[in-house]
Amino acid sequence: MTDAKLSGEISRLSGCTRRYVLAGTAATLARGAPARAADAPRFVRAAIDVHHHFLPPFYKPLAKPWLDKFATGVSAVLAWTPEASLAAMDEAVVGTAILSISSPGVHFGDDLQAVELARACNDYAAGLCKDHPDRFKFFAALPLPDVDSAIREAERALALSGCRGVGMLSNYGGGYLGEARFKPLFEWLNRRGALVYVHPTDAPCCAGLVPGLATPLIEFPVDTARTIASLLWSGTLSAHPNIRFIFSHGGGALPMVTERVIAMGFVDPSLGAKVPEGAPAALSRIYVDTASVTGKPAMAALTAWLPPDHILYGTDFPWGTLAASRAALERVGLSAEQLLRIESENAAALMGLKTDRRQL
Repeated sequence: MTDAKLSGEISRLSGCTRRYVLAGTAATLARGAPARAADAPRFVRAAIDVHHHFLPPFYKPLAKPWLDKFATGVSAVLAWTPEASLAAMDEAVVGTAILSISSPGVHFGDDLQAVELARACNDYAAGLCKDHPDRFKFFAALPLPDVDSAIREAERALALSGCRGVGMLSNYGGGYLGEARFKPLFEWLNRRGALVYVHPTDAPCCAGLVPGLATPLIEFPVDTARTIASLLWSGTLSAHPNIRFIFSHGGGALPMVTERVIAMGFVDPSLGAKVPEGAPAALSRIYVDTASVTGKPAMAALTAWLPPDHILYGTDFPWGTLAASRAALERVGLSAEQLLRIESENAAALMGLKTDRRQL
């Protein structure tokens, strides 16, 4: 699709019609978020949601075949609108959401289309940030696995209104982020001291292994652990200390298999040499969000593994719900100080955002 055609699609589709507004409201209600219901929990401070997806109208038809194959709740997800996000944020007292493109990303088999689509998605997000400067920021989509184009788009997008970093997927066609081909991009991002938000996707090896079970439910956490291990033992984490990595869903399966991953440094000394500070120290620098990990066992693993300022509130909207995730966090037995850090202050410090302890 040419720039002109894509721009035409954006103009045609991105306006907020009554149909989209109603669909977005229906999606929010379907996920249990009635606006200010009498029995809804009342939160006392505004949170920051670092894991909040957006689906521009021109993006939806491209993503739909993948969603139909792998995802759940597709109709509600495809009904996303900015108004649906804002309604859910208001209901859950979320002051700011950091928008990102979820799996399947922006590459649908055509490098040129991926470049155009990443640019269009980033411009769309920047427009939302201009319209709602206190409510939305975003992580820029990159047209990977084309590294040269990704660097060019990162340079352009990081200058856009509201951009706080770049977003990546856990793998690209089975290629994990520690692979040598991605090195020039990480070198560039390291020089910029950039934030890199990593979201999981399906791996070619492992989609649909369990009949009747949606691929993301198990494979996404495992794939997150795979790409963290790849970044660790390739030496990427150690070689690029200025990059702040944020991983979705509490780092996936990694908290449960950290000892096994670290053991590779003893099994293969050549790997250990790539991580001079030691694997535990390298892994302790990463950040994670709380989407889908708001149960007591998962939170116990996170708080035992990471420094207290490296855990960030995230919801996975529109797949996840905002109010329910905040309520779940309040039930896991965190101290008031831990809860305050996770819900807002850690993200504010990391991204230079304002915090507001008052209810919206």
